[in-house]
Amino acid sequence: MVLCSAHGSSPVHPITTSIPPTCLPNHFRCNSGTCIMNSWVCDGYKDCTDGSDEEVCPTSRPNVTATSPALPGRCSRFEFECQQLHKCIPNWKRCDGLRDCQDGTDERNCPTHSTLSCPNGYKCEDGEACIMVTERCDGYLDCSDSSDERNCTDDTIVYKVQNLQWTADFSGDVTLTWARPKRMSSTSCVYNIYYRTVGESIWKILETHSNKTNSVLKVLKPDCTYQVKVQVQCLSRVYNTNDFITLRAPEGLPDAPFNLQLSLKKEAEGVVTGCWSPPVNAHGLIREFIVEYSRSGSKEWSSLRTTKNYTEIKNLQVNTLYTVRVAAVTSRGVGNWSDSKSITTIKGKVIPPPVIHIESYSEDSISFSLKMTTNIKVSGYVVNIYWTFDTHRQEKRTLIIEGEKSIQKVANLTAHTPYEISAWAKTELGDSPLSFVHVMTSGTRPASPSLKAKAINQTAVECSWTGPKNVVYGIFYATSFLELYRSPHNTTTTSHNITVIVQRDEQYLFLVRVMSPYQGPPSDYVVVKMIPDNRLPPRHLHSVHTGKTFAVIKWESPYDSPDQDMLYAVAVKDLVRKTDKIYKVKTRNSTVEYTIKKLEPGGKYHVIVQLGNMSKESSMKINTVPLSAPDALKIITENDHILLFWKSLALKESNFNESRGYEIHMFDSLMNITAYLGNTTENFFKVSNLKIGHNYSFTVQARCLYSGQMCGEPATLLYDELGTGEDSSAAKAGRSTDVAAIVVPVLFLLLVTLGIGFVVLYMRHRRLQNSFTAFANSHYSSRLGSAIFSSGDDLGDEDDEAPMITGFSDDVPMVIA
Repeated sequence: MVLCSAHGSSPVHPITTSIPPTCLPNHFRCNSGTCIMNSWVCDGYKDCTDGSDEEVCPTSRPNVTATSPALPGRCSRFEFECQQLHKCIPNWKRCDGLRDCQDGTDERNCPTHSTLSCPNGYKCEDGEACIMVTERCDGYLDCSDSSDERNCTDDTIVYKVQNLQWTADFSGDVTLTWARPKRMSSTSCVYNIYYRTVGESIWKILETHSNKTNSVLKVLKPDCTYQVKVQVQCLSRVYNTNDFITLRAPEGLPDAPFNLQLSLKKEAEGVVTGCWSPPVNAHGLIREFIVEYSRSGSKEWSSLRTTKNYTEIKNLQVNTLYTVRVAAVTSRGVGNWSDSKSITTIKGKVIPPPVIHIESYSEDSISFSLKMTTNIKVSGYVVNIYWTFDTHRQEKRTLIIEGEKSIQKVANLTAHTPYEISAWAKTELGDSPLSFVHVMTSGTRPASPSLKAKAINQTAVECSWTGPKNVVYGIFYATSFLELYRSPHNTTTTSHNITVIVQRDEQYLFLVRVMSPYQGPPSDYVVVKMIPDNRLPPRHLHSVHTGKTFAVIKWESPYDSPDQDMLYAVAVKDLVRKTDKIYKVKTRNSTVEYTIKKLEPGGKYHVIVQLGNMSKESSMKINTVPLSAPDALKIITENDHILLFWKSLALKESNFNESRGYEIHMFDSLMNITAYLGNTTENFFKVSNLKIGHNYSFTVQARCLYSGQMCGEPATLLYDELGTGEDSSAAKAGRSTDVAAIVVPVLFLLLVTLGIGFVVLYMRHRRLQNSFTAFANSHYSSRLGSAIFSSGDDLGDEDDEAPMITGFSDDVPMVIA
């Protein structure tokens, strides 16, 4: 295998992992054994590691032949020798499809040339592969030479989603996610989802009207396998794709079990045996059944579980009426409950099933009779009639019949349709077991209507269909498959078209069927995605970031992919000032981010966003960030009051102006009272009339210009320095908390002490100097011009060798340092 970069920039040498024995057609074999494409030979780049693809190449000089005659066996290893004339030609001309040797030996024994033709596709430039037209310029490299992604234009480019994946949640919905195609516009393109059950050939389309790379599918039948693909539609152009994924729709809640039968166990008292038929549509794997039973007159139900479709209920009271019901369980949870059946626990009493006799039947009706072969008193019968048009759904009609003997006629049936009739009797001892009969109506079954449905505006769906005349049609619709078959919305008409009004911005499933004079088979369901409503409110309005004087809000358009500029009105109501402002925002983006400016710190605002056409509104409340608390809050105690000091808030808050000022509050913990002391534009505040023995907390914050507006965070300081004596001023004077009041006197005393010390030292120095001068003068000799000290002086002990001190003369003054 040879790995090469795109050719045409800097030369890149191929990396050889293995040397093939032969080269593919249209390839050149290097002397080293590596294969490269013929178009790379003699192109000015050494693509062979040994450079053999560029060694023997034709020159551009005119009248110079690229071949040369040679003696036999005299061609170089980079040349091919023709058999006749022994002419030498370059190796790269060997098997190139052109006869360069006169005898054509250079084109003999060549690998078979590709005869690949692509009548319905695109042929790669190297002729090695055919790809589909939709794979040309789709962002994927499908040709080995990358030719399918070269020279792409707006007309040839194909947008194809990437990394299509699916997940299923507990609610039964399937979520699709995918990656946006390269270079695709996010404003003019949307995605369409196609799906079909495995085995079907026709794709069904679900138009999303969205450019979001995810979608939730609610239209899939539970526990079925589907193929799903996502295609891009830009304006009126659809980019087809054949890439699809296979997914398994999650399990749904099972239908109700049916044909529940109860009987008494002959061998034991107080034991009831129950059996039932599993649901026709389990919508998944049935894990177990839950059987509930309740004593007559009691509102409480007891339950037991079983993995089989029969069970025994033991330890029941004798001669007591019990009611029993059963439900199936899948991974989604507990399904619908069956019809309830009753039985009385009387030993030896057996209730036989009723006898059902078919009297007659026609295309649209069945007549039958019911009777009991026992003397047990019968109060009535319950009859269920089952039939199936759709293999995914069993339909049922229930009849409640009063009296012992009865002949019933069931009309409004469908021709040539098999019906199952089950019945049980209600007796004085409880409900009897079931009886069954099967009958098929005569005639020919009518065909299912062919339905078409499309949205004509934001709330209206136009439905039309084909079918017989002079009948009543029923139109059924819901937002999911399970809802369509269990609790759909419906309407009727005698015509073949109708406009149905539904909720806005929803996805609906529609089907139609004949309701009278017979109940015919339903049509296939049709999925309708409602046209987005530009009067819907903006979605997901929320705050992204809130500052002191601004707030960044974000919302989504009422529907995805707006096709024109949308004008939004953003109303900002100041809940403190009782004023409001309205701003306009014009954009085509699906997601809008807007910054509201000129707000007050600590303000309270109500923001309303709606379209300019006064559509429904979305609203939210925001509180701006308060200013920070002042720093360095301190208390200085004076004789009869205290002073609060703090740093100017303007030093760290650019949004604070000194003219705003500060508010001061005080909390008395003993009285549990908070008082507003006032406001100031200075950085200090005087507080008087404090009570002895009370503890106070003082708070200072940026002044609130409007009542109730939290414009600044409070700086709080606890003050508990007041004593319990009678004279509060004396107590405050004796217990000053001001550090300066202590430090200043101490420093003053230290300076005074230091000054006194210097004075004492100076006075001592002067005394010593005077004493020495007098002593020296007493020993001075004017004759000798010097001072003479004898041994008898007080200078020391007797010493004949004592030195003589000289130097004190009139000419040389004595200097005492």
